[in-house]
Amino acid sequence: MKKLLVSAALAVLAFTAVPAQKKVLGYPFQFEKSFLAKGNYSTYFLNNPDDSAFALILKDNKKVEYVWLSKSFKVLGKVPSPIEKTILDQGTHHYIGGTVKGSEYHFIYQVKSGYSIETVDFNSGSVSNKKLLDLPDGEKLLIAFCDHNTYYAVAADDKAGAVVLHIVNTAGVLSQQSFPFTIPENAHKHKVSEYLAGMKVIKSEEDPELSVAIHSVKIFSRPGDLSIVVNNGDNPTRIFSIDPASFAVKDRTIDYSSLVSSDDRGKLYISSFLKDDHLFSLMLNKKNIRITIHDVNNGKLLNKYEFTDDAGLDLLPELPITEKRMGKQVQAKDVDDLKKVIRAFTKGSEGIMVAQAEPGSKLVVTAGTYDPIAVPSGGATAGHFYTPGYSSPNPDHNNALEWQSYYVTFYVPGTPSYTKIPARYYTTTYFRMLLDPTTLKVTRGQVRRPVADQIKDYMEDTDKRGKATNQFAIGKNQYYGFYDRDEQQYVIEQIRIF
Repeated sequence: MKKLLVSAALAVLAFTAVPAQKKVLGYPFQFEKSFLAKGNYSTYFLNNPDDSAFALILKDNKKVEYVWLSKSFKVLGKVPSPIEKTILDQGTHHYIGGTVKGSEYHFIYQVKSGYSIETVDFNSGSVSNKKLLDLPDGEKLLIAFCDHNTYYAVAADDKAGAVVLHIVNTAGVLSQQSFPFTIPENAHKHKVSEYLAGMKVIKSEEDPELSVAIHSVKIFSRPGDLSIVVNNGDNPTRIFSIDPASFAVKDRTIDYSSLVSSDDRGKLYISSFLKDDHLFSLMLNKKNIRITIHDVNNGKLLNKYEFTDDAGLDLLPELPITEKRMGKQVQAKDVDDLKKVIRAFTKGSEGIMVAQAEPGSKLVVTAGTYDPIAVPSGGATAGHFYTPGYSSPNPDHNNALEWQSYYVTFYVPGTPSYTKIPARYYTTTYFRMLLDPTTLKVTRGQVRRPVADQIKDYMEDTDKRGKATNQFAIGKNQYYGFYDRDEQQYVIEQIRIF
């Protein structure tokens, strides 16, 4: 069996070579500061997925320059302004995303008094701002992000027992809707804000990451659908779906009782991932690892796979891997003993995720652990207020990570989760399967190194990670922007993805 499987650990180490870099933009701009003031430099990114154009905001202590660029990095327009005439003059502002309509870009900021929106019209050269929202005292923000040219803020209203959705559309117009949300009787948490705490977002057009997939509450963002998926021990998985256009709701569960023996009851850990109309679930105890696939519309079990101490390696295109990453230092080795894999899963923080390079291609199902390695606070991304903390595993919850109250709340364009320090310092043990997208049966082939890992390699190997960085995709291409002090220009490079 060892000879039949590709050495995945060698593949990991082989791909950590520096990817080729291609400079696609060098925009002249001189960052400066006021007299005796601390330099306050930032660059904000917002794209228009409808036509792949995008905008950058370059700001320092004195001035702001709004730049509109095409997908071929041609400058379509720019609007310079003294900083005091913009919302960015407020020292407490935090950029959190936005929406786009043609030449109008709506940038949303969290400010001391709530949320504000600034509209830049590149055709007219105008800049205007207004108050957008004050989150009511009774609501607790769970997560906020923009996707498919829409901005979402998801909150919990404990008194009303509801999930509240705040939406900003392409025209910069806010709408709000409340949805009654009942907590199951068998849940350990009785408030909506507690039951849905630690929510993570998974976007359909981005490759998922284990650092996000291991969490028990996830919101899957897809065109015309927001689905909150909740795992709670070995209880049924909850799928609460909202149509953001009509506000129609589907509240469904996937029951595993037929797969759980009486001896396993209360001892099983389940983690789920939503892909199209299928729910992939990792079922873990100390004896085996099972992966199940259910139809979310009718709850029917479509397929299942089992890994025990001495069976299951034949289902994999490559050996499982155990890996330790500390920045650019990556140590990886193959694991040819499933007993060791099961032991690692029961000790770590485990999850499942599904990726697909393009519609109709093979599904890559990854099951694995992800445990961050603590790094000094000085190594964190300074200036960003959404870096997560973590504590030691809780043995009462199958060693799953118990995240502290300081969760990632705002997902900001240009700063994907895998570019953050915690996502680049971790230990993991994982295996991957290839499935036919139609039959959901095991198929063969070579598994591509995840895009997120290739971007991490690029970020660690480049010596130009300075201030005002952004990492983003335009179409299928990945890019990295940073300020080059020597050249006094904002540079964007294309990251070569293999």
